[in-house]
Amino acid sequence: MLKDALKQYFGFTTFRPGQDSIISSVLEGQHTLGILPTGSGKSLCYQLPTYMKQQPTLVISPLISLMDDQVMQMKMQGEHRVVAIHSGMEHAAKKRALQQLTQARFIFVSPEFILQPHHFNLFKNIRFGMIVLDEVHCLSEWGFDFRPHYALIGKVTRYFNEATVLALTATATRHLKDDIQRVIQKSVHVIEHSMDRPNVALSVKFMSSYEEKVDWLIDTIATSGPTIIYVSSKKVSLDLATSIYEAGYLTGIYHGDLSYQERHTVQQQFLNNDIRIIVATSAFGMGVNKPDIRTIIHFHVSPTPSSYLQEIGRAGRDGLPSQAIALFQPDDQYLMETLALVNIMHASDVDQYEVGQMIDSEKRAILDVLTQAFSFQQLRQIFAQNEDMKRQGYRHMYHYILTKQCRRQHLLNYFGMTTETTDACCDQCDTLSPVYEKNKKKVKRKLTYIEKLENLFH
Repeated sequence: MLKDALKQYFGFTTFRPGQDSIISSVLEGQHTLGILPTGSGKSLCYQLPTYMKQQPTLVISPLISLMDDQVMQMKMQGEHRVVAIHSGMEHAAKKRALQQLTQARFIFVSPEFILQPHHFNLFKNIRFGMIVLDEVHCLSEWGFDFRPHYALIGKVTRYFNEATVLALTATATRHLKDDIQRVIQKSVHVIEHSMDRPNVALSVKFMSSYEEKVDWLIDTIATSGPTIIYVSSKKVSLDLATSIYEAGYLTGIYHGDLSYQERHTVQQQFLNNDIRIIVATSAFGMGVNKPDIRTIIHFHVSPTPSSYLQEIGRAGRDGLPSQAIALFQPDDQYLMETLALVNIMHASDVDQYEVGQMIDSEKRAILDVLTQAFSFQQLRQIFAQNEDMKRQGYRHMYHYILTKQCRRQHLLNYFGMTTETTDACCDQCDTLSPVYEKNKKKVKRKLTYIEKLENLFH
Protein backbone atom coordinates (compact mmCIF):
# COMPACT_ATOMS: atom_id res chain seq x y z
CA MET A 1 0.00 0.00 0.00
CA LEU A 2 2.74 2.46 0.97
CA LYS A 3 4.76 1.75 -2.17
CA ASP A 4 1.65 2.18 -4.30
CA ALA A 5 1.05 5.59 -2.71
CA LEU A 6 4.72 6.51 -3.18
CA LYS A 7 4.47 5.66 -6.88
CA GLN A 8 1.14 7.49 -7.25
CA TYR A 9 2.12 10.76 -5.59
CA PHE A 10 5.88 10.99 -6.22
CA GLY A 11 6.71 8.55 -9.01
CA PHE A 12 9.28 6.67 -6.88
CA THR A 13 9.32 2.89 -6.55
CA THR A 14 11.43 2.54 -3.38
CA PHE A 15 11.86 4.37 -0.09
CA ARG A 16 15.15 5.55 1.31
CA PRO A 17 16.18 3.81 4.55
CA GLY A 18 13.91 4.79 7.43
CA GLN A 19 11.27 6.67 5.46
CA ASP A 20 8.72 3.84 5.32
CA SER A 21 9.04 3.11 9.07
CA ILE A 22 8.39 6.73 9.98
CA ILE A 23 5.48 7.06 7.55
CA SER A 24 3.87 3.84 8.83
CA SER A 25 4.18 5.06 12.42
CA VAL A 26 2.50 8.37 11.58
CA LEU A 27 -0.31 6.70 9.62
CA GLU A 28 -0.99 4.49 12.65
CA GLY A 29 -1.56 7.68 14.65
CA GLN A 30 1.61 7.41 16.75
CA HIS A 31 3.37 10.63 17.75
CA THR A 32 6.82 10.00 16.28
CA LEU A 33 10.40 11.23 16.52
CA GLY A 34 12.14 10.39 13.24
CA ILE A 35 15.93 10.57 13.12
CA LEU A 36 17.47 10.33 9.65
CA PRO A 37 20.82 11.54 8.25
CA THR A 38 21.08 14.95 6.61
CA GLY A 39 19.93 14.88 3.00
CA SER A 40 18.00 11.62 3.36
CA GLY A 41 14.54 12.87 2.37
CA LYS A 42 12.91 13.75 5.69
CA SER A 43 10.28 15.95 3.99
CA LEU A 44 8.75 12.90 2.27
CA CYS A 45 7.96 11.55 5.74
CA TYR A 46 5.26 14.18 6.17
CA GLN A 47 4.34 14.89 2.56
CA LEU A 48 3.21 11.35 1.72
CA PRO A 49 1.06 10.90 4.88
CA THR A 50 -0.54 14.28 4.18
CA TYR A 51 -1.73 13.07 0.77
CA MET A 52 -2.85 9.75 2.17
CA LYS A 53 -4.73 11.22 5.15
CA GLN A 54 -6.33 13.93 3.00
CA GLN A 55 -5.96 16.49 5.80
CA PRO A 56 -3.81 19.64 5.98
CA THR A 57 -0.43 19.59 7.72
CA LEU A 58 1.10 22.32 9.87
CA VAL A 59 4.92 22.48 9.69
CA ILE A 60 6.65 24.40 12.49
CA SER A 61 10.06 25.35 11.15
CA PRO A 62 13.01 27.22 12.72
CA LEU A 63 14.28 29.33 9.82
CA ILE A 64 12.82 31.46 7.04
CA SER A 65 15.35 30.10 4.55
CA LEU A 66 14.26 26.56 5.33
CA MET A 67 10.57 27.39 4.86
CA ASP A 68 11.22 29.19 1.58
CA ASP A 69 13.32 26.32 0.22
CA GLN A 70 10.71 23.71 1.10
CA VAL A 71 7.87 25.75 -0.40
CA MET A 72 9.89 26.30 -3.59
CA GLN A 73 10.76 22.58 -3.85
CA MET A 74 7.13 21.56 -3.39
CA LYS A 75 5.87 24.04 -5.97
CA MET A 76 8.47 22.75 -8.43
CA GLN A 77 7.01 19.26 -7.84
CA GLY A 78 3.57 20.59 -8.74
CA GLU A 79 2.11 21.16 -5.26
CA HIS A 80 0.55 24.64 -5.23
CA ARG A 81 -1.55 24.36 -2.08
CA VAL A 82 1.42 25.27 0.08
CA VAL A 83 2.12 28.51 1.96
CA ALA A 84 4.79 29.87 4.28
CA ILE A 85 4.11 32.86 6.50
CA HIS A 86 7.02 34.70 8.11
CA SER A 87 8.48 38.09 8.97
CA GLY A 88 10.56 38.31 5.78
CA MET A 89 7.49 38.60 3.56
CA GLU A 90 6.22 41.86 2.16
CA HIS A 91 2.83 42.96 3.46
CA ALA A 92 0.95 42.10 0.25
CA ALA A 93 2.49 38.62 0.03
CA LYS A 94 1.71 37.91 3.67
CA LYS A 95 -1.89 39.06 3.18
CA ARG A 96 -2.28 36.70 0.19
CA ALA A 97 -0.83 33.80 2.17
CA LEU A 98 -3.20 34.39 5.08
CA GLN A 99 -6.14 34.40 2.67
CA GLN A 100 -5.02 30.99 1.37
CA LEU A 101 -4.78 29.35 4.82
CA THR A 102 -8.07 27.48 4.79
CA GLN A 103 -7.36 26.04 1.31
CA ALA A 104 -3.71 25.13 1.94
CA ARG A 105 -2.52 21.54 2.18
CA PHE A 106 0.84 22.46 3.77
CA ILE A 107 1.35 25.50 6.03
CA PHE A 108 4.84 26.53 7.20
CA VAL A 109 5.26 28.86 10.20
CA SER A 110 7.76 29.63 12.95
CA PRO A 111 6.97 29.02 16.64
CA GLU A 112 7.03 32.78 17.26
CA PHE A 113 4.47 33.43 14.52
CA ILE A 114 1.83 30.89 15.42
CA LEU A 115 2.05 31.56 19.17
CA GLN A 116 1.02 35.19 18.79
CA PRO A 117 -2.65 35.13 19.89
CA HIS A 118 -3.99 37.12 16.92
CA HIS A 119 -2.17 34.75 14.54
CA PHE A 120 -3.20 31.61 16.41
CA ASN A 121 -6.84 32.58 16.02
CA LEU A 122 -6.43 32.34 12.23
CA PHE A 123 -5.61 28.63 12.51
CA LYS A 124 -8.22 27.52 15.04
CA ASN A 125 -10.80 26.33 12.53
CA ILE A 126 -8.36 24.22 10.49
CA ARG A 127 -8.51 20.48 11.20
CA PHE A 128 -4.85 19.49 10.94
CA GLY A 129 -4.08 15.82 10.42
CA MET A 130 -0.42 16.31 11.31
CA ILE A 131 1.79 18.79 13.12
CA VAL A 132 5.42 18.53 12.01
CA LEU A 133 8.26 19.84 14.17
CA ASP A 134 10.97 20.20 11.54
CA GLU A 135 14.63 20.28 12.64
CA VAL A 136 13.36 19.51 16.13
CA HIS A 137 16.86 19.50 17.66
CA CYS A 138 16.34 23.29 17.71
CA LEU A 139 13.80 22.74 20.48
CA SER A 140 16.51 21.33 22.76
CA GLU A 141 19.27 23.68 21.66
CA TRP A 142 17.31 26.95 21.52
CA GLY A 143 14.02 26.42 23.36
CA PHE A 144 15.27 27.30 26.82
CA ASP A 145 17.35 30.34 25.97
CA PHE A 146 17.15 32.55 22.88
CA ARG A 147 14.11 30.94 21.12
CA PRO A 148 11.80 30.40 24.13
CA HIS A 149 8.64 30.08 22.01
CA TYR A 150 9.93 26.63 21.03
CA ALA A 151 9.23 25.55 24.60
CA LEU A 152 5.58 26.62 24.22
CA ILE A 153 4.80 24.47 21.17
CA GLY A 154 2.75 22.28 23.49
CA LYS A 155 0.05 24.97 23.37
CA VAL A 156 -0.33 24.23 19.65
CA THR A 157 -0.23 20.42 19.92
CA ARG A 158 -2.74 20.42 22.80
CA TYR A 159 -5.21 22.66 20.94
CA PHE A 160 -5.04 20.48 17.81
CA ASN A 161 -5.23 17.37 19.94
CA GLU A 162 -6.38 15.04 17.16
CA ALA A 163 -3.35 15.83 14.98
CA THR A 164 -0.45 13.36 14.93
CA VAL A 165 2.87 14.96 15.90
CA LEU A 166 5.93 14.13 13.77
CA ALA A 167 9.27 15.49 14.98
CA LEU A 168 12.17 15.27 12.49
CA THR A 169 15.92 15.80 12.84
CA ALA A 170 19.30 14.50 11.70
CA THR A 171 20.93 14.91 15.12
CA ALA A 172 19.23 13.65 18.26
CA THR A 173 20.98 13.70 21.62
CA ARG A 174 19.90 11.44 24.46
CA HIS A 175 18.01 14.42 25.95
CA LEU A 176 15.93 15.24 22.87
CA LYS A 177 13.14 12.68 23.38
CA ASP A 178 12.69 13.87 26.97
CA ASP A 179 12.61 17.52 25.88
CA ILE A 180 9.99 16.84 23.20
CA GLN A 181 7.76 14.87 25.57
CA ARG A 182 8.08 17.54 28.25
CA VAL A 183 7.06 20.28 25.81
CA ILE A 184 4.22 18.58 23.91
CA GLN A 185 3.13 16.48 26.91
CA LYS A 186 2.69 13.39 24.75
CA SER A 187 4.68 10.15 24.47
CA VAL A 188 6.65 9.79 21.24
CA HIS A 189 7.70 6.66 19.35
CA VAL A 190 11.36 6.92 18.29
CA ILE A 191 12.53 5.65 14.89
CA GLU A 192 16.26 6.11 14.56
CA HIS A 193 18.66 5.53 11.71
CA SER A 194 22.37 6.24 11.67
CA MET A 195 23.32 9.91 11.52
CA ASP A 196 26.59 8.97 9.83
CA ARG A 197 27.50 10.37 6.41
CA PRO A 198 30.22 7.91 5.32
CA ASN A 199 31.09 9.75 2.09
CA VAL A 200 32.27 12.82 4.05
CA ALA A 201 35.90 12.35 5.16
CA LEU A 202 36.79 14.02 8.48
CA SER A 203 40.06 15.72 9.38
CA VAL A 204 41.63 18.35 11.65
CA LYS A 205 44.46 20.72 10.73
CA PHE A 206 46.47 22.26 13.57
CA MET A 207 47.64 25.83 13.05
CA SER A 208 49.77 28.19 15.09
CA SER A 209 47.96 31.44 14.27
CA TYR A 210 45.07 33.15 12.48
CA GLU A 211 47.43 34.12 9.66
CA GLU A 212 48.50 30.52 9.11
CA LYS A 213 44.84 29.51 8.89
CA VAL A 214 44.20 32.16 6.22
CA ASP A 215 47.25 31.12 4.16
CA TRP A 216 46.23 27.45 4.30
CA LEU A 217 42.66 28.38 3.36
CA ILE A 218 43.66 30.39 0.29
CA ASP A 219 45.74 27.47 -0.98
CA THR A 220 43.02 24.91 -0.27
CA ILE A 221 40.04 26.63 -1.88
CA ALA A 222 41.78 26.58 -5.27
CA THR A 223 40.67 22.94 -5.59
CA SER A 224 38.01 22.46 -2.90
CA GLY A 225 34.93 22.67 -5.15
CA PRO A 226 31.77 24.33 -3.78
CA THR A 227 32.73 25.20 -0.22
CA ILE A 228 31.21 26.54 3.00
CA ILE A 229 33.62 28.09 5.49
CA TYR A 230 32.16 28.41 8.99
CA VAL A 231 33.41 31.16 11.29
CA SER A 232 32.47 32.38 14.77
CA SER A 233 31.31 35.94 14.10
CA LYS A 234 30.16 38.52 11.58
CA LYS A 235 33.47 40.40 11.88
CA VAL A 236 35.55 37.32 11.05
CA SER A 237 33.27 36.52 8.11
CA LEU A 238 33.85 39.99 6.65
CA ASP A 239 37.63 39.89 7.23
CA LEU A 240 38.05 36.39 5.85
CA ALA A 241 35.84 37.01 2.81
CA THR A 242 37.93 40.08 2.01
CA SER A 243 41.13 38.00 2.10
CA ILE A 244 39.60 35.37 -0.19
CA TYR A 245 38.28 38.03 -2.58
CA GLU A 246 41.72 39.65 -2.74
CA ALA A 247 43.12 36.23 -3.70
CA GLY A 248 40.81 36.29 -6.73
CA TYR A 249 37.77 34.23 -5.72
CA LEU A 250 34.17 35.41 -5.77
CA THR A 251 32.89 34.88 -2.26
CA GLY A 252 29.53 35.15 -0.54
CA ILE A 253 29.07 36.33 3.04
CA TYR A 254 26.24 35.10 5.25
CA HIS A 255 25.44 36.08 8.84
CA GLY A 256 22.43 36.83 10.99
CA ASP A 257 22.52 40.61 10.50
CA LEU A 258 21.83 40.44 6.76
CA SER A 259 18.36 41.41 5.60
CA TYR A 260 15.99 38.71 4.36
CA GLN A 261 16.59 39.79 0.75
CA GLU A 262 20.39 39.81 1.16
CA ARG A 263 20.38 36.31 2.64
CA HIS A 264 18.07 35.02 -0.08
CA THR A 265 20.30 36.51 -2.81
CA VAL A 266 23.47 34.93 -1.40
CA GLN A 267 21.78 31.54 -1.13
CA GLN A 268 20.52 31.65 -4.71
CA GLN A 269 23.96 32.69 -6.03
CA PHE A 270 25.50 29.73 -4.21
CA LEU A 271 22.82 27.28 -5.38
CA ASN A 272 23.28 28.45 -8.98
CA ASN A 273 27.11 28.24 -8.78
CA ASP A 274 27.44 31.97 -9.47
CA ILE A 275 29.62 31.90 -6.37
CA ARG A 276 31.22 28.68 -5.15
CA ILE A 277 32.57 29.80 -1.79
CA ILE A 278 30.52 31.02 1.18
CA VAL A 279 31.97 32.41 4.41
CA ALA A 280 29.26 32.08 7.02
CA THR A 281 28.30 31.98 10.65
CA SER A 282 26.13 29.17 11.96
CA ALA A 283 23.11 31.13 10.63
CA PHE A 284 23.79 29.52 7.21
CA GLY A 285 22.85 25.99 6.32
CA MET A 286 19.34 24.76 7.03
CA GLY A 287 17.33 25.18 3.88
CA VAL A 288 20.37 25.15 1.58
CA ASN A 289 19.51 22.21 -0.63
CA LYS A 290 22.67 22.06 -2.75
CA PRO A 291 23.69 18.44 -3.41
CA ASP A 292 27.22 19.06 -4.75
CA ILE A 293 28.88 20.88 -1.84
CA ARG A 294 32.28 19.22 -1.75
CA THR A 295 33.96 20.85 1.24
CA ILE A 296 33.00 22.14 4.69
CA ILE A 297 35.76 24.02 6.49
CA HIS A 298 35.39 25.08 10.11
CA PHE A 299 37.69 28.06 10.51
CA HIS A 300 36.34 27.97 14.07
CA VAL A 301 35.01 24.64 15.33
CA SER A 302 31.34 24.37 16.34
CA PRO A 303 30.85 24.23 20.11
CA THR A 304 28.52 21.19 20.08
CA PRO A 305 28.55 17.80 18.33
CA SER A 306 24.98 18.39 17.14
CA SER A 307 25.75 21.66 15.34
CA TYR A 308 29.00 20.22 13.94
CA LEU A 309 27.25 17.14 12.54
CA GLN A 310 24.50 19.32 11.05
CA GLU A 311 27.04 21.61 9.37
CA ILE A 312 29.32 18.93 7.93
CA GLY A 313 26.19 17.06 6.78
CA ARG A 314 25.66 19.74 4.14
CA ALA A 315 28.53 18.26 2.13
CA GLY A 316 28.17 15.49 -0.43
CA ARG A 317 24.41 15.03 -0.49
CA ASP A 318 24.84 13.66 -4.02
CA GLY A 319 26.73 10.73 -2.48
CA LEU A 320 30.10 11.67 -4.01
CA PRO A 321 33.31 11.88 -1.95
CA SER A 322 33.45 15.09 0.09
CA GLN A 323 35.40 16.44 3.04
CA ALA A 324 34.94 18.23 6.36
CA ILE A 325 38.04 19.93 7.70
CA ALA A 326 38.35 21.61 11.10
CA LEU A 327 41.09 24.18 11.67
CA PHE A 328 42.40 24.59 15.20
CA GLN A 329 44.86 26.93 16.88
CA PRO A 330 45.64 26.90 20.62
CA ASP A 331 43.44 29.82 21.71
CA ASP A 332 40.42 28.35 19.88
CA GLN A 333 39.69 26.28 22.99
CA TYR A 334 38.60 29.38 24.91
CA LEU A 335 36.49 30.52 21.95
CA MET A 336 34.72 27.14 21.76
CA GLU A 337 33.81 27.26 25.45
CA THR A 338 32.61 30.86 25.17
CA LEU A 339 30.39 30.04 22.18
CA ALA A 340 28.97 26.99 23.94
CA LEU A 341 27.84 29.00 26.97
CA VAL A 342 27.03 32.41 25.47
CA ASN A 343 23.67 33.84 26.62
CA ILE A 344 22.88 30.68 28.57
CA MET A 345 20.17 30.90 31.22
CA HIS A 346 21.05 30.02 34.83
CA ALA A 347 19.01 28.95 37.85
CA SER A 348 20.14 32.20 39.51
CA ASP A 349 18.32 34.15 36.77
CA VAL A 350 15.08 32.50 37.91
CA ASP A 351 15.82 33.44 41.54
CA GLN A 352 16.26 37.11 40.61
CA TYR A 353 13.21 37.12 38.34
CA GLU A 354 11.00 35.49 40.98
CA VAL A 355 11.68 38.17 43.61
CA GLY A 356 11.56 41.07 41.14
CA GLN A 357 15.26 41.96 41.15
CA MET A 358 16.96 43.72 38.24
CA ILE A 359 17.82 41.29 35.46
CA ASP A 360 19.15 41.59 31.91
CA SER A 361 16.28 42.70 29.63
CA GLU A 362 16.78 39.82 27.16
CA LYS A 363 16.73 37.25 29.96
CA ARG A 364 13.62 38.87 31.43
CA ALA A 365 11.89 38.60 28.04
CA ILE A 366 12.83 34.91 27.81
CA LEU A 367 11.49 34.23 31.29
CA ASP A 368 8.29 36.15 30.51
CA VAL A 369 7.67 33.54 27.80
CA LEU A 370 8.85 30.41 29.62
CA THR A 371 6.87 31.10 32.79
CA GLN A 372 3.71 30.73 30.71
CA ALA A 373 4.37 26.98 30.60
CA PHE A 374 6.79 26.12 33.41
CA SER A 375 7.03 26.75 37.14
CA PHE A 376 10.04 28.51 38.66
CA GLN A 377 11.26 25.22 40.11
CA GLN A 378 10.92 23.45 36.76
CA LEU A 379 12.91 26.22 35.06
CA ARG A 380 15.71 26.01 37.65
CA GLN A 381 16.01 22.31 36.91
CA ILE A 382 15.76 22.76 33.13
CA PHE A 383 18.42 25.52 33.08
CA ALA A 384 20.82 23.44 35.20
CA GLN A 385 20.38 20.44 32.87
CA ASN A 386 20.77 22.66 29.81
CA GLU A 387 24.02 24.15 31.08
CA ASP A 388 25.38 20.70 31.92
CA MET A 389 24.43 19.43 28.44
CA LYS A 390 26.17 22.35 26.72
CA ARG A 391 29.33 21.87 28.80
CA GLN A 392 29.35 18.17 27.91
CA GLY A 393 28.92 19.05 24.24
CA TYR A 394 31.81 21.53 24.29
CA ARG A 395 34.11 19.03 26.02
CA HIS A 396 33.19 16.33 23.51
CA MET A 397 34.05 18.62 20.58
CA TYR A 398 37.35 19.63 22.20
CA HIS A 399 38.23 15.95 22.57
CA TYR A 400 37.19 15.41 18.94
CA ILE A 401 39.96 17.81 17.96
CA LEU A 402 42.58 16.11 20.14
CA THR A 403 41.63 12.44 19.80
CA LYS A 404 44.09 9.92 18.40
CA GLN A 405 41.22 7.48 17.77
CA CYS A 406 38.68 7.44 14.93
CA ARG A 407 37.12 10.90 14.69
CA ARG A 408 33.91 9.59 13.12
CA GLN A 409 33.32 7.12 15.94
CA HIS A 410 34.16 9.76 18.55
CA LEU A 411 31.59 12.13 17.06
CA LEU A 412 28.87 9.46 16.89
CA ASN A 413 29.60 8.27 20.45
CA TYR A 414 27.96 11.46 21.69
CA PHE A 415 24.67 10.28 20.17
CA GLY A 416 25.08 6.68 21.33
CA MET A 417 25.80 5.41 17.82
CA THR A 418 28.50 3.37 16.12
CA THR A 419 29.91 3.53 12.62
CA GLU A 420 31.00 0.98 10.08
CA THR A 421 34.52 1.35 8.69
CA THR A 422 34.67 3.34 5.46
CA ASP A 423 37.44 3.66 2.88
CA ALA A 424 38.01 7.37 3.56
CA CYS A 425 36.92 7.72 7.15
CA CYS A 426 39.15 10.28 8.87
CA ASP A 427 42.75 11.43 9.18
CA GLN A 428 43.31 9.09 12.15
CA CYS A 429 42.14 5.98 10.29
CA ASP A 430 43.38 6.63 6.75
CA THR A 431 45.67 8.67 4.57
CA LEU A 432 43.06 10.90 3.00
CA SER A 433 43.11 12.15 -0.56
CA PRO A 434 41.79 15.71 -0.63
CA VAL A 435 38.89 16.71 -2.84
CA TYR A 436 40.16 18.03 -6.17
CA GLU A 437 37.68 20.23 -8.00
CA LYS A 438 38.99 23.53 -9.30
CA ASN A 439 37.49 26.85 -8.31
CA LYS A 440 38.33 29.39 -11.00
CA LYS A 441 39.59 32.82 -10.07
CA LYS A 442 37.14 35.43 -11.32
CA VAL A 443 38.27 38.60 -9.57
CA LYS A 444 40.90 40.64 -11.37
CA ARG A 445 43.03 42.12 -8.63
CA LYS A 446 43.88 45.78 -8.99
CA LEU A 447 47.62 46.38 -9.21
CA THR A 448 49.20 48.38 -6.43
CA TYR A 449 51.07 51.60 -7.24
CA ILE A 450 54.41 49.84 -6.65
CA GLU A 451 53.47 46.97 -8.99
CA LYS A 452 52.45 49.44 -11.70
CA LEU A 453 55.84 51.16 -11.41
CA GLU A 454 57.66 47.83 -11.58
CA ASN A 455 55.72 46.88 -14.73
CA LEU A 456 56.91 50.06 -16.43
CA PHE A 457 60.53 48.99 -16.10
CA HIS A 458 60.28 45.29 -16.93
